[in-house]
Amino acid sequence: MNAQDVILSSKVLHLRELKGEVERLKAECQRLRNESAALKEHFDLALVAAQDLRALPDGGAFVVVDGWNRILGADRLAASRDELLADARAHVAAHPADFVWIVYDGARENSCADGRVRVSYTGGTGPQRADDFIVDFVRMARWLGLADRIKVVTRDRKLLRRCTQAGAPPHAAR
Repeated sequence: MNAQDVILSSKVLHLRELKGEVERLKAECQRLRNESAALKEHFDLALVAAQDLRALPDGGAFVVVDGWNRILGADRLAASRDELLADARAHVAAHPADFVWIVYDGARENSCADGRVRVSYTGGTGPQRADDFIVDFVRMARWLGLADRIKVVTRDRKLLRRCTQAGAPPHAAR
């Protein structure tokens, strides 16, 4: 092995390190693009929900339901989206000061409201979009001084813990 071989080996090793760094930076860039897209998609949903939260009458609760968790989870509340929506409507009928917001993961962002019940799909791709969105909403409500009015309905212990850390009062899921 001569000096030229040593220099060449050194350059090859450095090139491999640079390729690894480029791959890491590409992955980080993609993660940031996805995060930016999610924030852009969720901003309007959060803004409308913040208006609903602010408009709650005294004594009212803003109930945020982790949609797919309550339909597909081990301790499911409903067998379908229609059944969960019917449960939400029954809740607001029994609690006239409350507002119910059902949040689902979904490929396309979408939202519709029927009186004091809103159903939203997060849009985008990737896991836990609805969970992240719910936690971000709770955090925003804390900044407004309204997080104590939010009740998160899910059996997902990790989501409940994150919501409590973000400012929502702890409570038992129904």
